[in-house]
Amino acid sequence: MKEKIISVSFSQIPNVRVRVIDADDILELKKNKKKYPFELQNSVDVLIVTTKRNFSFTIYNGYTWNGADIPRFFWRIIGSRTDNDFLIASMLHDYLLEFKSYVISEILKNQIKKKEYRRLTSLIFRHIIKEQGTNTIKANVMSWCVDVFQMFNWKAWKSC
Repeated sequence: MKEKIISVSFSQIPNVRVRVIDADDILELKKNKKKYPFELQNSVDVLIVTTKRNFSFTIYNGYTWNGADIPRFFWRIIGSRTDNDFLIASMLHDYLLEFKSYVISEILKNQIKKKEYRRLTSLIFRHIIKEQGTNTIKANVMSWCVDVFQMFNWKAWKSC
């Protein structure tokens, strides 16, 4: 049986702010703000319920991410990486990928394979953007693209 997402819930609404580059920021901070323009302003507990498992974790205040990685030539069709419909989904997806070793070993107790986890993160992304109002076709295409990108990004999965 394929795993399906039943629900993704947050203890409170994630408060996202855009990180503004200030003139007095040092060069390294300017580069960081440009690469990761979004910051979570409150800690949120996340509960994910699927047909196979339930798990929860906390994303802490101050977490930064880059938004949805959508190639520029698709922006007219899909939307830009900064589109509000994708902010929360991209935050959760990026967190799950950035801390995959921790989530797989500590939260999921190594009861999931890397390939299955990769696919699960794509399903979670799809579930959230659909809840935000993205139509099914667009959500399916975006989720598939996210999954394919991760499939070919083997270096990131090798260290896990």
